[in-house]
Amino acid sequence: MSLVICSNQEKDGTTERQRQSVYNAWAFRNPLSSTMTIPANAQVALQSCKVNVDGRAVFSRNNHKFYHYFGDKLNLDGSTPPQIEDSTSYPLITTLTNDSETGQAVEMGVEDLANRIQEQIRSTTYHPNAKEAFKCSVLRNDDNLDFVGFKYEFIQNASNANVNNRPANSGFEDFYREDQDEGIFSYINNIFQRETDDRYDKCCAIAKAQPFSLTNGSFIVEINNGSFANVNSSGVEWHVGLSRAVNQLDNDGYYMPNYAVQTEDDDLPFDEECFMDFAVARDNEDKLRCYHYIHDSSLFGGDRIMKKEVKYYNNTNSSFTAGEPFDLNASDNAGDYSKVGFFSEGENMKVMLYNGSSSNWELITEFDNGESYETFFKPINQSCICLHPVLCIGEDGNASKCTMRIEEFSGLDLADYDATKINKGGWFETLEILGRTFRCKELEKRDWNDYGVNDRQYKLLNASGGVNYSFVMITEESNIYKPTFGANAKTILGFNRGIIDIPNSGAGTNNIIFQSDFKPKLTSSKAIFVKLNNFGQDVVNAHQGNKSKILCHLPRFDNTNETGRLYFEPNEMVFIDLNNAQELKVNEFDISFSYINEQYATILQGQSIVCLYFRKKPKELM
Repeated sequence: MSLVICSNQEKDGTTERQRQSVYNAWAFRNPLSSTMTIPANAQVALQSCKVNVDGRAVFSRNNHKFYHYFGDKLNLDGSTPPQIEDSTSYPLITTLTNDSETGQAVEMGVEDLANRIQEQIRSTTYHPNAKEAFKCSVLRNDDNLDFVGFKYEFIQNASNANVNNRPANSGFEDFYREDQDEGIFSYINNIFQRETDDRYDKCCAIAKAQPFSLTNGSFIVEINNGSFANVNSSGVEWHVGLSRAVNQLDNDGYYMPNYAVQTEDDDLPFDEECFMDFAVARDNEDKLRCYHYIHDSSLFGGDRIMKKEVKYYNNTNSSFTAGEPFDLNASDNAGDYSKVGFFSEGENMKVMLYNGSSSNWELITEFDNGESYETFFKPINQSCICLHPVLCIGEDGNASKCTMRIEEFSGLDLADYDATKINKGGWFETLEILGRTFRCKELEKRDWNDYGVNDRQYKLLNASGGVNYSFVMITEESNIYKPTFGANAKTILGFNRGIIDIPNSGAGTNNIIFQSDFKPKLTSSKAIFVKLNNFGQDVVNAHQGNKSKILCHLPRFDNTNETGRLYFEPNEMVFIDLNNAQELKVNEFDISFSYINEQYATILQGQSIVCLYFRKKPKELM
């Protein structure tokens, strides 16, 4: 008789050998330094077994929904500002279940659940500097063994990315109407050119490949340099701007949100028309203009956003303060201004002109709470959080095929970004596909988007260079962070609070960490079997309809624990014939744990111990 002790590692909490697949807690091999002899006609039984069971989390529609939010941290008293109506952000619904799991109770091990949480939050993160960055991991105790909850790591990228991440050749597409002719414009080697001399063709295009960084991002376009850009010196109308990607036509056949109207400022003298959230233009009277799409509660029943002029010339901080639009064609200005640049700082969009004669950037406008809100751009908000370059060129007589050149574009290099697909682009783009842009409209009807009543202090950058916002998780329905209908995932995520807005670490930085308040309840609903894989025992798994190497069934429940460290020793060992007519020379033991379907029981972790008892089959049984 022989007792053989097998284990995947020396002690619990050791992770050194877990990186090797032959030492997994659910499948491992123990080689011998010298050959062991098993007698002929031998039998084997499981003497005892010790395992660590992570357990499984169970969720369904009763505990699968929560929200996350990136914006102003709201005051929980419900009255002191900021409240949700003061915010430029909106709670983002997240569910643990997928569409294929509707109506089901889903079971997952804690590692798989952490991956699911990470996947679902990433898919509903729309701020470009936070997309594809969130991490969720399993928290364990000091010996790195027992599950104690989850770690939620919200990360934002404070880099302005690569300023030369400019759109690829042919990266622009029509942004006026779907029914326009082909060949109106071209884009090659960063040069955008109007190709048509038909004045009725609208040359307006957008590049959707990557979104603009909102942390010190720069979008610089040459409008005059003698070689690659001539729109300003030619005197034609031009527009340079940044916009959300509108992928569907409105009721009149234009690319603009279905709650937008073309213009309220009829006195803006433009021949070219297209939607832009933020724009600088030379009008058909050679004047420098700025405009954006904002809300006006006094028009259209307060139910629309519309083009409104930004009266930068009344901003005392502007280099172009004169009480009227700057004349780009005046004799002392001709040829001086060669570039227009957009520069981001959180919610603030600053725009400047480059004076080639003085080699200086000159401010057109930026947020300043000491100035009138009609003199600078609206705050960058969640409806236009993913911004893309938009270019537009008009024609004027012989000057019909003019050019401009993109010098810099801080496009974030996101691997999975696609502005035309659900959850791959911005918030507006996703809701447009889903037919739910009423939420975007609701956001854009707030006071900060109406300069008649706007008094918002724009959120700029924090000390770490990221957007000065707060990450918040909402795990049960809230009257503060609203709408958060049906939020019910507090317990499964491990929180005893409905609003998680105080980080365990990283406050004020770009790496905010929340941790579960308690260990979420786990269940143990799948039976586990021990297998001895390199011997000849004759076992049938009737459920699967095949032969098996199963040695013993481990009961998953006792009167104390169903997860954690479990020890099993049968009251009476069940011996199984090895069917060996001759002695066996053994140089290793191959142990694994499986479910009834023979799949590995990957719910195990840490140290597994299996004690095997070998004996020669008793004569009376031969």
